[in-house]
Amino acid sequence: MKASDIYNQSLDKQRIIITGAQSSLIASMVLHVLNFNARKFDCAIEHESPKLSADAPIIIIQANTQLPDYNHHIAILTHPELNNPLESLEKLADNTPKGGTLIYPELNPQLKKIGMKERPDVQSIGYKIFEHSKKNNKVHLISSTGEQFPVSLNTDSQLECARASRELLKKIGISSSQFYNAIGTYNPA
Repeated sequence: MKASDIYNQSLDKQRIIITGAQSSLIASMVLHVLNFNARKFDCAIEHESPKLSADAPIIIIQANTQLPDYNHHIAILTHPELNNPLESLEKLADNTPKGGTLIYPELNPQLKKIGMKERPDVQSIGYKIFEHSKKNNKVHLISSTGEQFPVSLNTDSQLECARASRELLKKIGISSSQFYNAIGTYNPA
């Protein structure tokens, strides 16, 4: 299905786009947390048939092509890949509407520059590797209050994606306890 078709079928939904090399991992974490918390959502994952409904308030879009055609409200940028060059990520960022949100990786200097660019009434949120500890070969995420939560994430890339997921989920009303309870059951197969 084309991006414009998905847009036309989701006019009354908050459109959230996740793009770049780590987009599928972030999308799977976000969908897992939403499912775990019984939240209604639609999704359009690249190379899969979109799941659209009449009553879901949000749609999660994971895509690397036709980006501006989705007319997003929130965008998560991840590291560029070959079929999604830096220029297309910058164009997507520039298309973030007033009142929208742009979430970007602070550890990527090029995307940090794109993310920090001044855009009227757009909230920019940087993310990096989730604060964590390792105990007995088990990774624990550390919350802003210092609590520790065991997870099945091991690599810096997975921990960076978990932080991007957390920033997005905060924006759509998932509380800290809802996030940590759900991400603890996530398995990045």
